[in-house]
Amino acid sequence: MIVALGVLLTAAAIGLLVARLGDDDGAGDSGGPSPITDVPPPVTDATDEPTTTADDTTTTTAPHVIDGLEVVDSGFSTYEGFDGQVGSYGLVLENTTDQPITNFTVEIVIYDTTDTVISSDPHAVAVVNPGARLGLGAEVAGPLPNGIGRLDIQVEEGTGGPVPQGAFTITDVSTSSDEFGIYTAFVVSSTYEVELELPYAYAVYRNAAGRIVGGANGFVDVIPARGRANGEVTSFEVVPHVAQAEVYVDPGFF
Repeated sequence: MIVALGVLLTAAAIGLLVARLGDDDGAGDSGGPSPITDVPPPVTDATDEPTTTADDTTTTTAPHVIDGLEVVDSGFSTYEGFDGQVGSYGLVLENTTDQPITNFTVEIVIYDTTDTVISSDPHAVAVVNPGARLGLGAEVAGPLPNGIGRLDIQVEEGTGGPVPQGAFTITDVSTSSDEFGIYTAFVVSSTYEVELELPYAYAVYRNAAGRIVGGANGFVDVIPARGRANGEVTSFEVVPHVAQAEVYVDPGFF
């Protein structure tokens, strides 16, 4: 029931680009996915808005909090999947210091609307550079009869080796959907001096009001040293009300 459970993740300086539906790149090709405005409404909300937004999300920190690492935004929603109710979440971290923050773990504890733990989703991160942001997102497998009620986001120091300098720039972000899921394509450019194999990529989804309504993750096959690569993040369920997608790429362990 956990997406990206136990996966070790890292993030050097993050590039992101907010892409709105209707971008020409990656959408509207003959036979391709339809615009994401075609997605159905959530089954748990009579107002046709996301079940829960960032304003309703509970955010806390673990006892060993990391100074200067802030959760600046988070949100989630519950919706009908292929086999009942499912959900997803997204969040954004920011390093507010003038030094890199390295080797830490973000634990997302997911509660339903009865305040019962559904799952616990750990993300291991290598680095967030000074002033940079890292977005995380994942799907929550169903069935979720009581939906998602809140997130408890905990950050703790971890262990790991030195992280080299480098950064990503994300361009050409394009999001589309069909009856099977949501697809966010992008191009990532790297300043790392080494080739990166299977770096992680995250999509954080926002509605038209700018609130986070979910997220997903995936891999980029290879990013050449100081090179460029195409990538795509797929949500394997149709998250309702997605109007924007932010992309973040994590270089992985060295």
